[in-house]
Amino acid sequence: MAERMLAARLHGPGDLRLEEVPVPEPGPGEVVIRVERALTCGTDVKIFRRGRHPALGPLPSPFGHEVAGEVVAVGEGVTDFRPGMRVVAANSAPCGSCRMCQRGEFSLCPHLTFFFGAFAQYARIPAPIVRVNLYPIPDSLPAAAAALVEPLACALRGVEAAEIRPGETVLVLGGGALGLMLAHLAQLRGARVALADPHPERREAARSIGVDLLLDPRDALAAKLEEAFGERPDVVIEAVGRVEAWEAAAELARPGGRVILFGGCPVGTRASFDTARLHYQELTLRGVFHHHPRFVRAALSLLRAGRVPVDLLISGELPLTRLWEAFERMERRQGFKFAIDPWSDG
Repeated sequence: MAERMLAARLHGPGDLRLEEVPVPEPGPGEVVIRVERALTCGTDVKIFRRGRHPALGPLPSPFGHEVAGEVVAVGEGVTDFRPGMRVVAANSAPCGSCRMCQRGEFSLCPHLTFFFGAFAQYARIPAPIVRVNLYPIPDSLPAAAAALVEPLACALRGVEAAEIRPGETVLVLGGGALGLMLAHLAQLRGARVALADPHPERREAARSIGVDLLLDPRDALAAKLEEAFGERPDVVIEAVGRVEAWEAAAELARPGGRVILFGGCPVGTRASFDTARLHYQELTLRGVFHHHPRFVRAALSLLRAGRVPVDLLISGELPLTRLWEAFERMERRQGFKFAIDPWSDG
């Protein structure tokens, strides 16, 4: 293994640099992987522009969190992994011992260990993630597909929280990568699915996976939903991460409906809801954040079985030296996710 590597490191808002740094060595319980592919994410773009994230740590910081690769070194005490194994890592792990973990509320663990550093030639996986959220992958599963495991796990949790039943109607607000995953998973549960997004190319992507109703959110959504479904949806899943979308989600659910607030808004923002509608129409509003280890395992099973539209979600492949281009394309809505190859010359 080489002594030095290329890695993208975040120095501040909009200041992401490709640097030559030492290859990490594994500490006790840790694993170092040779990165095969890392995926870009909308959260990466937000962190890049804002220059911060609550879990990122001090700057300059390693960057990127969706990754698959090959184990090249293991630390003291690691027995389940050995050099040569192909693996995929989730981006976090709960402690397993706090009150939240004992209740099974793993995403609320105050001691979550996060991983950043996917956009590099080698990555060190923290010991807590090695213990509960690092998984072997078969040679038949491409690394880029395997790296979808983390966002797919989040989507699986959101769909489970919605308690979607066969024959119900579901509206997904937002046609990004996670919006498409949520729509697809709702279909797998037997729901009739509508998706609203202002960008025609995203609506076309939703059409390609068989979404029943495609909508432009600038139109009269409530009327179109009632015309198509006979009433407003049983479930509305917000996957935009904007206050106005949160508020619209609560307005669009039928009486007795469930609203999943999936997209994260900036810290400190506030949303307003019609209290009479919430009370007298018995709406359920639920925030859903992150994933649990069992959803990561379920996501990997779906990917292994080929039940996820990987080719639709991954819009292309770029070398690490063109990571900035991937972010720019995503901001222009010219693609969903990009697979980053840290070993390609371009």
